[in-house]
Amino acid sequence: MRLTLTLAAALVAGSALLPQAVQAQERPPAYTNAEACLRDRAADAVAVSSGATDAAEFLLGYLCAETVGYAAAYEQNTASLMAMSDMASGMGQMAGQSGTKTGENPFDFSAMFGGLKVDPVTGALVSDPDAEGGFMNGTLKAQASQMSALFGDRPPVFLRVLAGELVLRQRR
Repeated sequence: MRLTLTLAAALVAGSALLPQAVQAQERPPAYTNAEACLRDRAADAVAVSSGATDAAEFLLGYLCAETVGYAAAYEQNTASLMAMSDMASGMGQMAGQSGTKTGENPFDFSAMFGGLKVDPVTGALVSDPDAEGGFMNGTLKAQASQMSALFGDRPPVFLRVLAGELVLRQRR
């Protein structure tokens, strides 16, 4: 129970750091594909909706649901993997400090997640077939699934902002 709560707290804390981390690197296709869909379908959403909120929700939740879902998964799973990797690194440091008399770390936490990565298109957690499998891969995949169920597939903030701006432009 404590481990689950610790993992959940680490995942939530890690997701707060995600926007800066993502901005520092090249934008993944999961994001650019969702943005392209929103731009392409905004006029359709406005044409069939009664108001701006309805149009934005229709755009995000129906017309572009697949690509927006991939972007949400990318955001959540990147934050999860980063938080869990940081936690494993911290466990390794703690074990090293309380390890043997020479200060050696009797445990190797670096292999916990093996070649686990986030697919840049779908946002899914995938294992690199060429990497040695980490013993925590299944655990992290299950945890990501639980977090998705807990927090839902709420679109990332930047996509909600973009949908709102596009709807307003189309309504003018």
